Amino acid sequence: MRHRVAKKHFNRDTNNRKALLKNLLRSLIEQGEIVTTTSKAKEIKRLMDKTVHRAKTDSVENRRLLHKIFGRRDVVNTLVDRIAPAMADRVSGFTTIAKEGIRRGDSANQSRLKFVVKIDRVGTLKSGQDHTKKVPAKKTVAKKAAPKKVAAKKAPAKKVEKK
Repeated sequence: MRHRVAKKHFNRDTNNRKALLKNLLRSLIEQGEIVTTTSKAKEIKRLMDKTVHRAKTDSVENRRLLHKIFGRRDVVNTLVDRIAPAMADRVSGFTTIAKEGIRRGDSANQSRLKFVVKIDRVGTLKSGQDHTKKVPAKKTVAKKAAPKKVAAKKAPAKKVEKK
């Protein structure tokens, strides 16, 4: 019976499920948006609301509790210094889910999870790099070099007949 069971188990044991959710949360903070299955997106939305609400009050205690979840200081700093101030006027509902369609391999429903407020600069503070999509540069065709001189083929050795 499933009475009063609040979270989904995703057919994983406890440690594997915690690692999955922690990594999806971390990716959402670093990238600004993620594409995943709809059930995982709903679970991440629930956890991200709690996490951002905790990050809105910047204190040493809250930073330590967030560090206990993520284990990386740069992710916690990004959450507290960039994402939480952008959500200052909101009480809850920090993320939104948009349906993407069906995944080709297993027909799972895909959804895009992203922050409601557009964050001006995504990425961690440590890396100093933006994780925005970059347009690939055009390939340039290199000039062909002068043809190399082909070495002359050696003549076959003369056969010596035995008498």
